[in-house]
Amino acid sequence: MKNKYLLKLPFLFFIFFAVQTESQSIGDLPEMDQNFLDSLPESVQEDLISEIKQDKGNNKNLQSRPSSELSKYKTLDDWEKFKKQQSLDKQSERYGLRLFNTMQSSFMPLNEPNFGSNYIVDYGDSITVNTFGSKKLSYIADVKRDGTILLEEVGSITVAGLNFEQVINLINNKYKVAFIGINVAVNLDSIRDINILITGNVAFPGIYTLSGNSNILQALNIAGGINENGSLRNISLKRSNKIDQKVDLYEALLLGNIENIPFLMTGDSIHIGPVNNLVRAGYGFNNTAIFELKKNETFDDLIKFAGGLMNESNKEIFKVVRFENNKFKSYEINTNDSLNFKLSNLDSIYADKEAIGTVEITGNVKYPGKYSISSSDRILDIIERSGGYTDTAYPFGGSMLRESARDLEQFYSEKSYQNLITFITSNPSAIPANGATGLSYLLSELKDYEPIGRVIVELDESNLKENLQDNIYLADGDEIHIPTYSSNVFIFGEVGNPGSVLFKEGDTMMDYIVRSGGLTRYSSKDSVFIVSPNGETKKAPINGLRKYLTEDVNIYPGSVIYIPRHIGKIEGINYIATIAPIFSSMALSAASINSINN
Repeated sequence: MKNKYLLKLPFLFFIFFAVQTESQSIGDLPEMDQNFLDSLPESVQEDLISEIKQDKGNNKNLQSRPSSELSKYKTLDDWEKFKKQQSLDKQSERYGLRLFNTMQSSFMPLNEPNFGSNYIVDYGDSITVNTFGSKKLSYIADVKRDGTILLEEVGSITVAGLNFEQVINLINNKYKVAFIGINVAVNLDSIRDINILITGNVAFPGIYTLSGNSNILQALNIAGGINENGSLRNISLKRSNKIDQKVDLYEALLLGNIENIPFLMTGDSIHIGPVNNLVRAGYGFNNTAIFELKKNETFDDLIKFAGGLMNESNKEIFKVVRFENNKFKSYEINTNDSLNFKLSNLDSIYADKEAIGTVEITGNVKYPGKYSISSSDRILDIIERSGGYTDTAYPFGGSMLRESARDLEQFYSEKSYQNLITFITSNPSAIPANGATGLSYLLSELKDYEPIGRVIVELDESNLKENLQDNIYLADGDEIHIPTYSSNVFIFGEVGNPGSVLFKEGDTMMDYIVRSGGLTRYSSKDSVFIVSPNGETKKAPINGLRKYLTEDVNIYPGSVIYIPRHIGKIEGINYIATIAPIFSSMALSAASINSINN
């Protein structure tokens, strides 16, 4: 059922097969016409030149598009596997790594006495001492290399390595023992710079100079953050050549508690160990991400890290996906089992065994937003879940975008571009002067083509209830938009004034084109594309444009009329099969964008 509707898309299925290249020796290619090259965008020129060089060097008839990600993949299956992995990677972000994605000035310490009571005093700091009462003194005491300061009329004391609160207490006690009836005020006048070493799994290991009131978080930020292989929970702070403290950043990240994040001293070294045990909290959890678990941590800890379970999640049964013996295995565990179930590295946990992802519905529904879906959910289910349509909704003009449809469009458009590039490099003499402009235009359109991925679906509630075949299953990532009723007809392409004109009952196709300024001298005389508000696309018969324009065709409010540019003819290229799907997709994309913007 899903395939039936996906095939209704104007995919570029035939493009891949339409641009055929003749087998010939690539070794002695004639020079490419310079005027033709000059007519191309710079990016297309680079691809042509790259293809020529590759052909000459490798003696291969078919080269991949040099500038495309698709060049790495030879088959549609390979491309789809790549997209699936890309989607998985997108969903599987390591928790906490984003903390270091940006270097924010507000996060960085200033070299001013902006400190807390736990600030560690050391050589290079300056302390202000003021006494009142029986003895009045006011002076600044610098911390010397030996870690001491000189207290006037009292003597030297050691302060290096003490926090500032301890230093205050020490100075107060010294003066109160020496003098009766004295009060003491102690402050930092200035603080030192410190040098530290950062090693292990950070973006930029090395020696750094920081302000004296810097902590580990600030130091890691300076070093570019922890990398993908680094642990957020296995951080060692070495002081005086021995491990002084083990740091776990989850406490700060999950609870916002930074009191236990240690401040640094000159000579400190920070080492970021490797991450060892990663478990993904998938759909059903409030915070979907990959979490790092320690050896003694359990299923309950994962739930806590992920912010608990969503209200609609299955709280009795969990699904665990594990990679074992070079293949994925799935386990179902209940709540009781989870207490004793030992999680392994790279496990994925799902709190709803039937959930397959989310769908977003926007526009004129009562409760727009993202909704979790199961494998049994259809279009009507998401419409009803969102509260149904508002009074201003125009279901006939609604659109549905699907990632798999977008991927297929991308695949075939890129393969079409590859084949066309190969044809040109293999047959440069086959490009006549009268076809060069059209070919340049076609290459530019293919190069810049951005697929929409619109699936033609029925969105009328009454019809969906009556016809099960129209009520198709939903897929993860589907986007449905229900626009406001539009009283306009949209005209794009080669007309005098592209844009919108007011819908008028009874007006023909020609009437709308005339009202948009008529055809330009570049207009195609072979085809015109009409996209109904629901996305269905029609094309005029080849060489039947004039007749088609005079006929009474079905034009609805919100329809799109697309007049493509005339391409011309080149020996060896089946333009009919090549161009029509491209322009049909362009017309559908215009209709989709218009729908979403209204």
